[in-house]
Amino acid sequence: MAQEDYYETLGVKSTATVDEIRKAYRRLAKKYHPDLNKNDKAAEQKFKNITKAYEVVGDKQKRAQYDQLRTLGSKGFGGAGYDVFQQFGGARPGGAQGAGGRKMKFEDLGGFGDLFKDFFDFGTRARAEQYQPQKGEDVYLRIEIPFETSIRGGKTMVRIPEEQTCPTCRGTGAQPGTKMAKCPVCGGRGSLEESQGGFAISRPCPNCFGRGKIVDSPCGTCRGAGMVREKKTVSVRIPQGIGSGAKIRIHGGGKPGIAGGPRGDLYLRIHVLPHGKYSRRGDDIYTETTINLLQAILGTKVEVETLDGRIKVRIPPGTQPGSKLRIKGKGVAYDGKTGDLYVVLKVQLPEKLTPAQRELLLKFAQSAGLSE
Repeated sequence: MAQEDYYETLGVKSTATVDEIRKAYRRLAKKYHPDLNKNDKAAEQKFKNITKAYEVVGDKQKRAQYDQLRTLGSKGFGGAGYDVFQQFGGARPGGAQGAGGRKMKFEDLGGFGDLFKDFFDFGTRARAEQYQPQKGEDVYLRIEIPFETSIRGGKTMVRIPEEQTCPTCRGTGAQPGTKMAKCPVCGGRGSLEESQGGFAISRPCPNCFGRGKIVDSPCGTCRGAGMVREKKTVSVRIPQGIGSGAKIRIHGGGKPGIAGGPRGDLYLRIHVLPHGKYSRRGDDIYTETTINLLQAILGTKVEVETLDGRIKVRIPPGTQPGSKLRIKGKGVAYDGKTGDLYVVLKVQLPEKLTPAQRELLLKFAQSAGLSE
Protein backbone atom coordinates (compact mmCIF):
# COMPACT_ATOMS: atom_id res chain seq x y z
CA MET A 1 0.00 0.00 0.00
CA ALA A 2 1.67 3.23 -1.12
CA GLN A 3 2.03 6.16 1.26
CA GLU A 4 -0.11 9.12 0.26
CA ASP A 5 1.57 12.23 -1.09
CA TYR A 6 1.14 14.98 1.46
CA TYR A 7 1.31 17.72 -1.16
CA GLU A 8 -1.52 16.09 -3.09
CA THR A 9 -3.50 15.71 0.14
CA LEU A 10 -3.30 19.46 0.69
CA GLY A 11 -3.88 20.26 -2.97
CA VAL A 12 -0.60 22.15 -3.44
CA LYS A 13 2.53 21.71 -5.50
CA SER A 14 5.74 20.42 -3.95
CA THR A 15 7.20 23.88 -4.63
CA ALA A 16 4.45 25.66 -2.67
CA THR A 17 5.49 28.36 -0.22
CA VAL A 18 4.88 28.13 3.52
CA ASP A 19 2.07 30.66 3.20
CA GLU A 20 0.41 28.70 0.35
CA ILE A 21 0.56 25.49 2.40
CA ARG A 22 -0.89 27.24 5.45
CA LYS A 23 -3.75 28.74 3.45
CA ALA A 24 -4.54 25.40 1.81
CA TYR A 25 -4.62 23.63 5.17
CA ARG A 26 -6.89 26.25 6.76
CA ARG A 27 -9.29 26.11 3.83
CA LEU A 28 -9.51 22.31 3.90
CA ALA A 29 -9.61 22.08 7.71
CA LYS A 30 -12.55 24.45 7.80
CA LYS A 31 -14.34 22.46 5.10
CA TYR A 32 -13.87 19.02 6.68
CA HIS A 33 -13.85 19.92 10.39
CA PRO A 34 -15.87 17.35 12.41
CA ASP A 35 -17.91 20.14 14.03
CA LEU A 36 -19.27 21.07 10.61
CA ASN A 37 -19.67 17.48 9.36
CA LYS A 38 -21.55 15.65 12.09
CA ASN A 39 -21.55 11.86 11.68
CA ASP A 40 -19.66 12.10 8.38
CA LYS A 41 -16.91 9.49 8.65
CA ALA A 42 -15.44 10.37 5.25
CA ALA A 43 -15.06 14.04 6.22
CA GLU A 44 -13.61 12.99 9.56
CA GLN A 45 -10.96 10.85 7.89
CA LYS A 46 -10.21 13.59 5.38
CA PHE A 47 -9.70 16.04 8.26
CA LYS A 48 -7.22 13.66 9.89
CA ASN A 49 -5.33 13.14 6.62
CA ILE A 50 -4.89 16.86 5.92
CA THR A 51 -3.87 17.50 9.53
CA LYS A 52 -1.25 14.74 9.33
CA ALA A 53 0.02 16.16 6.03
CA TYR A 54 0.24 19.68 7.41
CA GLU A 55 2.15 18.50 10.48
CA VAL A 56 4.91 17.38 8.12
CA VAL A 57 5.07 19.78 5.17
CA GLY A 58 4.01 22.71 7.34
CA ASP A 59 7.14 22.24 9.45
CA LYS A 60 10.38 23.45 7.88
CA GLN A 61 12.62 20.70 9.24
CA LYS A 62 10.19 17.82 8.70
CA ARG A 63 9.38 19.06 5.22
CA ALA A 64 13.06 19.01 4.26
CA GLN A 65 13.35 15.42 5.52
CA TYR A 66 10.12 14.40 3.82
CA ASP A 67 11.21 15.91 0.49
CA GLN A 68 14.38 13.83 0.62
CA LEU A 69 12.49 10.65 1.48
CA ARG A 70 9.93 11.44 -1.18
CA THR A 71 12.58 11.20 -3.88
CA LEU A 72 13.45 7.64 -2.81
CA GLY A 73 10.08 6.17 -3.76
CA SER A 74 7.19 6.97 -6.03
CA LYS A 75 5.25 8.63 -3.18
CA GLY A 76 5.82 9.18 0.50
CA PHE A 77 8.19 6.81 2.34
CA GLY A 78 7.99 3.98 -0.13
CA GLY A 79 6.33 3.33 -3.43
CA ALA A 80 5.13 0.03 -4.80
CA GLY A 81 7.78 -2.64 -4.20
CA TYR A 82 10.21 -0.20 -2.57
CA ASP A 83 11.51 -0.65 0.95
CA VAL A 84 13.23 2.50 2.12
CA PHE A 85 14.95 0.62 4.98
CA GLN A 86 16.99 -1.21 2.34
CA GLN A 87 18.90 2.06 2.02
CA PHE A 88 19.93 1.91 5.67
CA GLY A 89 21.48 -1.53 6.06
CA GLY A 90 18.38 -3.61 5.34
CA ALA A 91 17.11 -3.42 8.93
CA ARG A 92 13.99 -1.92 10.40
CA PRO A 93 13.91 0.21 13.53
CA GLY A 94 12.20 -0.92 16.69
CA GLY A 95 13.81 -4.34 17.27
CA ALA A 96 15.12 -5.64 13.89
CA GLN A 97 18.76 -6.44 13.40
CA GLY A 98 20.95 -4.27 11.20
CA ALA A 99 24.20 -5.04 9.46
CA GLY A 100 26.48 -7.13 11.65
CA GLY A 101 23.61 -8.21 13.90
CA ARG A 102 23.40 -4.83 15.65
CA LYS A 103 19.93 -3.65 16.70
CA MET A 104 18.65 -0.90 14.38
CA LYS A 105 17.65 2.41 16.00
CA PHE A 106 15.95 5.50 14.58
CA GLU A 107 19.16 7.44 15.17
CA ASP A 108 20.86 5.19 12.60
CA LEU A 109 18.77 6.84 9.91
CA GLY A 110 20.63 10.10 10.38
CA GLY A 111 18.60 13.18 9.43
CA PHE A 112 15.63 10.96 8.55
CA GLY A 113 15.36 9.47 12.02
CA ASP A 114 13.18 12.16 13.54
CA LEU A 115 10.66 11.98 10.75
CA PHE A 116 10.47 8.16 10.84
CA LYS A 117 10.09 8.23 14.59
CA ASP A 118 7.30 10.80 14.34
CA PHE A 119 5.34 8.46 12.10
CA PHE A 120 6.04 5.25 13.98
CA ASP A 121 4.72 6.64 17.24
CA PHE A 122 2.02 8.79 15.61
CA GLY A 123 -0.85 6.60 16.81
CA THR A 124 0.52 6.30 20.34
CA ARG A 125 1.13 10.04 20.58
CA ALA A 126 -2.27 10.95 19.13
CA ARG A 127 -4.01 8.53 21.46
CA ALA A 128 -2.19 9.95 24.48
CA GLU A 129 -3.06 13.50 23.45
CA GLN A 130 -6.73 12.61 23.74
CA TYR A 131 -6.28 12.59 27.52
CA GLN A 132 -3.59 15.20 28.03
CA PRO A 133 -4.56 18.80 28.85
CA GLN A 134 -4.90 20.78 25.63
CA LYS A 135 -5.87 24.39 25.05
CA GLY A 136 -9.36 24.89 23.62
CA GLU A 137 -10.03 26.30 20.17
CA ASP A 138 -10.09 30.04 19.56
CA VAL A 139 -13.38 31.69 18.61
CA TYR A 140 -13.67 34.46 16.00
CA LEU A 141 -16.63 36.87 15.84
CA ARG A 142 -17.44 40.08 13.96
CA ILE A 143 -19.07 42.85 15.99
CA GLU A 144 -20.47 46.24 15.03
CA ILE A 145 -19.91 49.37 17.12
CA PRO A 146 -21.19 52.96 16.74
CA PHE A 147 -18.93 55.57 15.17
CA GLU A 148 -18.77 57.60 18.39
CA THR A 149 -17.69 54.54 20.39
CA SER A 150 -14.84 53.87 17.97
CA ILE A 151 -13.60 57.45 18.41
CA ARG A 152 -14.06 57.90 22.15
CA GLY A 153 -13.77 54.29 23.29
CA GLY A 154 -16.11 52.74 25.81
CA LYS A 155 -17.89 49.46 26.46
CA THR A 156 -20.25 47.34 24.41
CA MET A 157 -22.21 44.19 25.21
CA VAL A 158 -21.50 41.15 23.01
CA ARG A 159 -23.39 37.84 22.85
CA ILE A 160 -20.96 35.02 22.19
CA PRO A 161 -21.46 31.27 21.70
CA GLU A 162 -19.94 29.14 24.41
CA GLU A 163 -19.49 25.42 24.82
CA GLN A 164 -20.00 24.04 28.30
CA THR A 165 -19.66 20.53 29.70
CA CYS A 166 -23.05 18.87 29.38
CA PRO A 167 -24.76 19.04 32.79
CA THR A 168 -26.70 15.84 32.12
CA CYS A 169 -23.89 13.42 31.25
CA ARG A 170 -21.04 15.50 32.74
CA GLY A 171 -19.10 15.29 29.50
CA THR A 172 -19.17 11.54 28.91
CA GLY A 173 -21.68 11.76 26.05
CA ALA A 174 -23.59 8.76 27.45
CA GLN A 175 -27.11 8.76 28.81
CA PRO A 176 -26.93 8.69 32.64
CA GLY A 177 -27.24 5.12 33.94
CA THR A 178 -25.90 3.56 30.74
CA LYS A 179 -22.46 2.13 30.08
CA MET A 180 -19.91 2.78 27.37
CA ALA A 181 -19.12 -0.21 25.17
CA LYS A 182 -15.86 -1.41 23.70
CA CYS A 183 -15.28 0.02 20.23
CA PRO A 184 -15.95 -2.77 17.69
CA VAL A 185 -13.61 -1.26 15.10
CA CYS A 186 -10.41 -1.14 17.15
CA GLY A 187 -11.40 -3.71 19.78
CA GLY A 188 -10.95 -1.18 22.57
CA ARG A 189 -7.32 -0.40 21.70
CA GLY A 190 -8.09 3.11 20.48
CA SER A 191 -5.84 2.74 17.45
CA LEU A 192 -5.63 0.97 14.10
CA GLU A 193 -2.55 -0.20 12.25
CA GLU A 194 -2.05 0.29 8.53
CA SER A 195 0.60 -1.19 6.28
CA GLN A 196 2.60 1.58 4.65
CA GLY A 197 5.20 0.51 2.10
CA GLY A 198 6.46 -2.45 4.12
CA PHE A 199 5.98 -1.18 7.68
CA ALA A 200 3.02 -0.48 9.94
CA ILE A 201 1.76 2.87 11.15
CA SER A 202 -0.57 3.17 14.11
CA ARG A 203 -3.38 5.72 13.84
CA PRO A 204 -6.16 6.81 16.20
CA CYS A 205 -9.37 4.87 15.59
CA PRO A 206 -11.77 7.10 13.62
CA ASN A 207 -14.80 5.36 15.13
CA CYS A 208 -14.04 6.11 18.80
CA PHE A 209 -11.56 9.00 18.31
CA GLY A 210 -8.81 7.04 20.06
CA ARG A 211 -10.77 6.47 23.27
CA GLY A 212 -11.34 2.75 22.77
CA LYS A 213 -14.99 3.05 23.84
CA ILE A 214 -18.18 4.17 22.17
CA VAL A 215 -21.52 5.38 23.46
CA ASP A 216 -24.40 2.91 23.07
CA SER A 217 -27.06 5.30 24.42
CA PRO A 218 -26.14 8.90 23.58
CA CYS A 219 -27.07 11.59 26.06
CA GLY A 220 -30.37 13.21 25.07
CA THR A 221 -29.16 16.66 26.02
CA CYS A 222 -25.87 16.85 24.09
CA ARG A 223 -26.59 13.95 21.65
CA GLY A 224 -23.37 12.23 22.60
CA ALA A 225 -21.07 15.22 22.13
CA GLY A 226 -20.43 15.72 25.83
CA MET A 227 -20.73 19.49 25.35
CA VAL A 228 -23.65 21.87 24.98
CA ARG A 229 -23.64 25.23 23.23
CA GLU A 230 -25.03 28.26 24.97
CA LYS A 231 -24.90 32.01 24.46
CA LYS A 232 -23.71 34.44 27.04
CA THR A 233 -23.45 38.21 27.14
CA VAL A 234 -20.13 39.79 28.04
CA SER A 235 -19.02 43.38 28.41
CA VAL A 236 -16.15 44.28 26.10
CA ARG A 237 -13.95 47.35 26.48
CA ILE A 238 -13.46 49.22 23.21
CA PRO A 239 -10.13 51.09 23.02
CA GLN A 240 -10.23 54.75 22.01
CA GLY A 241 -9.61 55.35 18.31
CA ILE A 242 -10.08 51.76 17.13
CA GLY A 243 -11.05 51.37 13.47
CA SER A 244 -12.79 48.86 11.23
CA GLY A 245 -10.81 45.67 10.70
CA ALA A 246 -9.02 45.85 14.04
CA LYS A 247 -9.17 42.84 16.36
CA ILE A 248 -9.70 42.67 20.09
CA ARG A 249 -8.43 39.57 21.91
CA ILE A 250 -10.19 38.33 25.03
CA HIS A 251 -7.97 35.87 26.83
CA GLY A 252 -9.82 32.70 27.83
CA GLY A 253 -12.99 33.66 25.98
CA GLY A 254 -12.83 30.76 23.50
CA LYS A 255 -13.82 27.11 23.70
CA PRO A 256 -13.02 25.04 26.80
CA GLY A 257 -9.86 23.00 26.81
CA ILE A 258 -9.54 19.21 26.69
CA ALA A 259 -8.81 17.20 29.82
CA GLY A 260 -8.66 20.28 32.02
CA GLY A 261 -6.61 22.37 29.57
CA PRO A 262 -7.04 26.17 29.39
CA ARG A 263 -9.78 27.76 27.33
CA GLY A 264 -8.99 29.21 23.92
CA ASP A 265 -9.18 32.92 23.20
CA LEU A 266 -11.95 35.05 21.73
CA TYR A 267 -11.07 37.35 18.83
CA LEU A 268 -13.50 40.13 17.94
CA ARG A 269 -13.13 41.77 14.53
CA ILE A 270 -14.42 45.33 14.64
CA HIS A 271 -16.76 46.89 12.10
CA VAL A 272 -17.54 50.56 12.68
CA LEU A 273 -21.03 51.58 11.63
CA PRO A 274 -21.29 54.61 9.30
CA HIS A 275 -22.29 57.98 10.74
CA GLY A 276 -24.73 60.40 9.18
CA LYS A 277 -22.49 63.46 9.67
CA TYR A 278 -18.93 62.24 9.99
CA SER A 279 -16.49 59.99 8.14
CA ARG A 280 -13.00 58.88 9.06
CA ARG A 281 -9.85 58.89 6.98
CA GLY A 282 -6.91 57.60 8.98
CA ASP A 283 -6.80 59.71 12.14
CA ASP A 284 -8.73 62.62 10.57
CA ILE A 285 -12.48 63.19 10.69
CA TYR A 286 -14.44 64.83 7.87
CA THR A 287 -17.77 66.61 8.04
CA GLU A 288 -19.71 69.08 5.87
CA THR A 289 -21.42 72.39 6.47
CA THR A 290 -23.41 74.59 4.10
CA ILE A 291 -23.09 78.36 3.64
CA ASN A 292 -24.99 80.73 1.34
CA LEU A 293 -23.66 82.69 -1.60
CA LEU A 294 -23.22 85.94 0.34
CA GLN A 295 -21.27 84.19 3.12
CA ALA A 296 -19.00 82.57 0.58
CA ILE A 297 -18.32 85.87 -1.14
CA LEU A 298 -17.97 88.18 1.86
CA GLY A 299 -16.79 85.70 4.50
CA THR A 300 -18.40 85.09 7.88
CA LYS A 301 -18.36 83.01 11.06
CA VAL A 302 -20.45 79.85 11.36
CA GLU A 303 -21.05 77.24 14.01
CA VAL A 304 -19.76 73.76 13.24
CA GLU A 305 -20.82 70.67 15.20
CA THR A 306 -17.94 68.45 16.32
CA LEU A 307 -17.95 65.25 18.34
CA ASP A 308 -17.07 67.39 21.37
CA GLY A 309 -19.75 70.03 20.81
CA ARG A 310 -20.35 73.09 18.65
CA ILE A 311 -17.58 75.57 17.85
CA LYS A 312 -17.37 78.75 15.75
CA VAL A 313 -15.09 78.85 12.72
CA ARG A 314 -14.21 81.73 10.41
CA ILE A 315 -15.09 81.51 6.72
CA PRO A 316 -12.65 83.63 4.68
CA PRO A 317 -14.00 85.90 1.89
CA GLY A 318 -14.08 84.34 -1.56
CA THR A 319 -14.46 80.78 -0.27
CA GLN A 320 -14.97 78.31 -3.12
CA PRO A 321 -17.39 75.34 -3.02
CA GLY A 322 -15.61 72.21 -1.79
CA SER A 323 -13.02 74.16 0.19
CA LYS A 324 -11.83 72.52 3.42
CA LEU A 325 -11.32 74.17 6.79
CA ARG A 326 -8.90 72.41 9.12
CA ILE A 327 -9.60 72.38 12.85
CA LYS A 328 -6.48 71.07 14.52
CA GLY A 329 -6.67 68.43 17.23
CA LYS A 330 -10.34 67.59 16.76
CA GLY A 331 -9.77 64.27 15.00
CA VAL A 332 -9.08 60.77 16.31
CA ALA A 333 -6.79 60.27 19.30
CA TYR A 334 -5.03 56.96 18.73
CA ASP A 335 -1.64 55.45 19.49
CA GLY A 336 -0.32 58.66 21.03
CA LYS A 337 -1.36 60.84 18.09
CA THR A 338 -4.38 63.04 17.44
CA GLY A 339 -5.78 63.81 14.00
CA ASP A 340 -7.67 66.87 12.79
CA LEU A 341 -11.24 67.72 11.84
CA TYR A 342 -11.81 68.88 8.26
CA VAL A 343 -14.94 70.84 7.45
CA VAL A 344 -15.88 70.62 3.76
CA LEU A 345 -17.85 73.74 2.68
CA LYS A 346 -20.87 73.50 0.43
CA VAL A 347 -22.23 76.71 -1.09
CA GLN A 348 -25.99 76.88 -1.50
CA LEU A 349 -27.14 78.94 -4.51
CA PRO A 350 -30.62 80.49 -4.80
CA GLU A 351 -32.92 78.45 -7.01
CA LYS A 352 -35.07 81.44 -8.07
CA LEU A 353 -34.41 85.18 -8.40
CA THR A 354 -36.82 88.08 -8.35
CA PRO A 355 -36.45 90.69 -11.12
CA ALA A 356 -34.86 93.08 -8.61
CA GLN A 357 -32.37 90.42 -7.45
CA ARG A 358 -31.50 89.60 -11.04
CA GLU A 359 -30.91 93.28 -11.80
CA LEU A 360 -28.60 93.64 -8.82
CA LEU A 361 -26.60 90.56 -9.81
CA LEU A 362 -26.22 91.86 -13.36
CA LYS A 363 -24.88 95.18 -12.05
CA PHE A 364 -22.47 93.24 -9.80
CA ALA A 365 -21.29 91.13 -12.73
CA GLN A 366 -20.72 94.23 -14.88
CA SER A 367 -18.76 95.97 -12.14
CA ALA A 368 -16.68 92.84 -11.58
CA GLY A 369 -15.98 92.46 -15.29
CA LEU A 370 -18.01 89.28 -15.53
CA SER A 371 -20.09 88.44 -18.57
CA GLU A 372 -23.58 86.94 -18.31
